[in-house]
Amino acid sequence: MLDDIVLEDSAVRSLLSRVAPQWADLPVQRLASSGTDNAIYRLGDKLLLRLPRREAAADLIAKELDWLPRFADLPLDVPRLRFCGTIDFGWTSDFGIFDWMEGDIASPRNIADPLAAALALANFLNALHLVETEGAPPAGEGNHRRGVALDALSSVTLPAIDILADEIDADAAIRLWKRACATVHRGPPVWLHGDLKADNLIARNGRLTGVLDWGLCAVGDPAADYAAAWTWVDPSARAAFRHACGIGDADWLRAEGWALYAAVIALSYYRGGRNEALCEQSRLTLTQLGMR
Repeated sequence: MLDDIVLEDSAVRSLLSRVAPQWADLPVQRLASSGTDNAIYRLGDKLLLRLPRREAAADLIAKELDWLPRFADLPLDVPRLRFCGTIDFGWTSDFGIFDWMEGDIASPRNIADPLAAALALANFLNALHLVETEGAPPAGEGNHRRGVALDALSSVTLPAIDILADEIDADAAIRLWKRACATVHRGPPVWLHGDLKADNLIARNGRLTGVLDWGLCAVGDPAADYAAAWTWVDPSARAAFRHACGIGDADWLRAEGWALYAAVIALSYYRGGRNEALCEQSRLTLTQLGMR
């Protein structure tokens, strides 16, 4: 994106020298990611630094730093915060240093048993939905609207579908979208992660073990996370994932809508070389939805 700010390794070392000198001598390595909100640097072998890439992402990382401790006891690992500081880009932002989570991105090649992984994610979501929500941020502009009433996103989703008519079945996508928007979540709002894709999931020894990047967390419609059934869960395990989460027909249909929304918004904006990794993830989701 045009307003991206990414520090060179030397600037990261300078930042550490000022605010966290105990780690200033560690090797610094910027990590590649399809994410669009944060720049990620590995510090030595045991730490990770996350900085916002643009001013609009500063609130996301501040929220993540505030709320991560609430999720420490979930059945999958979450990042453990070791240090919180501030940085001045001409605007002030928080940043975090976390323990490095050993493992690999949870892409299909790094998952030995897709069914076990799907059930592990279901167990994680069931536990997340039981976490106390008092004082929690509601779904809305502060988390890219993940978990709001789905129909509120029609004004951006339908134009994105039109843009992609050269590579997706636009008529089928519009029909799915309209059916999904006709449903509503009947239960109480619950905690959401907001961005369950392979880049934000960790696998170790073939097993799903951790969930990263909580910048889009909020309280809202759980169908936004159930969309993982098309964005990450192996098709062979989709029915087992649904059963383990206890997802009814309306929430399941809305989850399809959320998967469609995330894919068409990202692909319509980033295709053409702006973020090929994210585009490929989006195309895979659209294939899983039967829209390619």
